[in-house]
Amino acid sequence: MAAIAATFDRIHLALSAVQNALDAQEKVIENLLTDAGADTDGTDSPSSAESPDLPERPEPPVESGPGSTEALSLLTAREREILVLVARGNSNRHVANCLGISEKTVKNHLSAVFSKLGASDRTHAVVMGIRGGIVAIGDRPAGARLDDAWPQRTAVSG
Repeated sequence: MAAIAATFDRIHLALSAVQNALDAQEKVIENLLTDAGADTDGTDSPSSAESPDLPERPEPPVESGPGSTEALSLLTAREREILVLVARGNSNRHVANCLGISEKTVKNHLSAVFSKLGASDRTHAVVMGIRGGIVAIGDRPAGARLDDAWPQRTAVSG
């Protein structure tokens, strides 16, 4: 059990690092957009062509494809709930036991999440959920178990 708790803590730390990196990336993109706006409004801001020591800046990604806020809004409440539980490092079986549904139903919900978000796997879906604000990192104390927040149900339905 201690090994599982240690693994959970490492996953939590890794997801926190991902969230920090995403926050930093968003700040960089905001700064780039601000700089680009200043370059096009007739001010004398230097462009990358005028400053050879600056690297070419790629266009920031446009949030209009799969994984965008629009795609995330297509998720049902149950799909969002399962995405959050998966993000906490829980297996399909554990999620199923905690929600009182079958493991097959959890898999079906995850397939729908992957399809709606255009995600290739659960990690990709979790990252998209973090970016879209569905998944929050650090909403549970380190070492806390899923059972502390979600009591197990005994009935299993499909």
